[in-house]
Order: sequence, then C-alpha cells, then structure tokens
Amino acid sequence: ACTAGSRVYIQEKIYEKVLGGVVDKLKNLKMGNALDENSDIGAIISKEQLDRTLHYMNIAKENSSTKVLHGGNQKKEGDYKDGFFYEPTLLSGVPVESPVCQEEIFGPVACAIPFKSFDEVVERANNHELGLASYICTSSMEKAHRASELMETGTVAVNTPVVAIAEAPFGGIKQSGYGREGGSNAIKDYLNVKYTHLGIKG
Repeated sequence: ACTAGSRVYIQEKIYEKVLGGVVDKLKNLKMGNALDENSDIGAIISKEQLDRTLHYMNIAKENSSTKVLHGGNQKKEGDYKDGFFYEPTLLSGVPVESPVCQEEIFGPVACAIPFKSFDEVVERANNHELGLASYICTSSMEKAHRASELMETGTVAVNTPVVAIAEAPFGGIKQSGYGREGGSNAIKDYLNVKYTHLGIKG
C-alpha cells in the first residue's frame, strides 16, 4: 500500500524490546489467500512486484551490517506455489542512505532504525523526497502534536495505523502526489464556481 510505513524509527532505550515484540507478532501472522478470513497477509499482486521486492532484498543482504530479524524469503511450496508470497520482513542495520530505506518497495519489508532524541528523529524522518504519510506512536500527546506539526507529510496518524478515511482529505507533499482528494475537498468536484467582480461607483 502507498501509505505503508517502511522506515520504523524506534527510541534507542526501547529499541531491542520493541524489536522483540514486533518479531513475536510477525511470527504469528498467517499467510494465505487474501479472501480467507483466517489469513493475515496475502500474496504480492504480481510477479513484477515480487521481483521488485526481491531486488531490494538483494541490495539489503549485500550490506554486511544488515540483519534479517524476521522473514526475508519467498514462499513457494505447498499452498504458496500458485501465488507470489513473500514473508513479512523486518530488517535492522540497513544504512538510511540505502535504496532499501529511500525508495518505495511496495512489498512487505520494513527497516528498523534507532534514534536518540525527538529533534533527531523528526529531522531524519523529514530528510526524504517523499511525503505521503507518517505514523507516530507515543504516550505523550504533547510530543504527538509537536511531531504532527513538524512532519513533512500530507497525513499524520497518531497511535493508529489508519490514515485514509472517507471523511478526511488525502494526499501528499514533496514528490508524493499533487493536491488532495476525499473529505470536504471531494465536494468541490461537484460544484461549479462562479466569480463575480463588482466595480463600485461613487
């Protein structure tokens, strides 16, 4: 999905704890037919997109600092032989300047990156040419509001994975789209705008 987060910044004091929890969650995800209510994750949409995922994973694995914390493999056997299934994958140690962190993979791959301070993570998150969506997880609403104002993205979600809802405008900044759709903005598509200019005579 275009709004899927692929760079996950984690405060260094809780970095290992969070990674452990995420890996435990990933281990329990069930891959399968996306139309099956028991499936958590379906197949990648096409061979072209699978090849794109494999391409970026090859780049990641070529770097000696990269660690595959979970996943990193295409599933081909048994129930997976007729689809483009790829395990949900969490990486650490990938350099932020790597294409794996900088470009859109559109596959089930995310990079975990530790940070020290609030200002540091905002600066690093904004140091990117794309600006569609960002996500903030925090128990501090003060920091949530501050970060929301500073994030250079069209949408910010706080303590929720949901960013696109019908009643809200949707779109990005920088190299992520043009303008907004949805919400009150969509009403304008059904309006004819008339401009009247009055010249007032004394």
